[in-house]
Amino acid sequence: MGTARKNLNLTAAALALALMSLQPAPGLADTPAYEACKKGVALVMSGDNKNAVKSFDEAIKINPKYGRAYGLRGGAYDAIGDYSQAIKDCNTAIEINPKLVLAYVNRSWAYNGLSQFEKAIADCDAAIKLDDKAAIAYSNRSHALNRLGKHDEALKDANKAIELDPHWALAYVNRAHAYIAKKEYKLAVADCDRAIKENPKQASAYANRSHAYRHLKDYGKALADANKAISLNPRLAPAYYMRGATYAELSKADLAAATTMGFTAPDDKTEDKK
Repeated sequence: MGTARKNLNLTAAALALALMSLQPAPGLADTPAYEACKKGVALVMSGDNKNAVKSFDEAIKINPKYGRAYGLRGGAYDAIGDYSQAIKDCNTAIEINPKLVLAYVNRSWAYNGLSQFEKAIADCDAAIKLDDKAAIAYSNRSHALNRLGKHDEALKDANKAIELDPHWALAYVNRAHAYIAKKEYKLAVADCDRAIKENPKQASAYANRSHAYRHLKDYGKALADANKAISLNPRLAPAYYMRGATYAELSKADLAAATTMGFTAPDDKTEDKK
């Protein structure tokens, strides 16, 4: 799994929020395919994404032309890190229904996860064109823009996502990322605080806060946040980097303190001979 996949930290809670706004397509309410999708959404919300995929499989088997089922299954594949399959499903969903916002949003998750940020931005653009109130699309685009180094644009999109949905934790994480790049570390800490309030299991919020605390030279908090991020998501590479970088800063501080006290490095070879 590549670094970008680890960085994305797509949670079941985040995906569920995207799915909650879904309404049954005309004529599909109370049909077996729709009921299978409802079951799949419930499984996603519970974090059981593998069985959610099976429920969406069932919906597609019942109705192979049910575009929303493909889009939903694509989102579940996003959540388990199978981005290639997510893209395939979202492609099919868009072929069936080119106006299905969900499919563009979930495909943008996948493209972000594969470090294909320009494609992610294009999908977010398409989603926003169809629904300019889609907070998750602005948030996803903010993530991609940050990764491309376009932090002012990322900040603008994160602000829009928060305006549309003040409870969207990842929007605060993305804004914190932009603030860190702009050296606004206290603002980044405040955004990570809010992200954690909205979703206490948002590992990337702890990793970003660790980054900000390290720049603020609050190494104890930086280390605690890096450890928390790793405990929540052992595959989150930036958290390990932040922990290592914090240990390095602490090491430099300790060595400097020892030198100030007049201590010189021991001669290990001499000690070994004793």
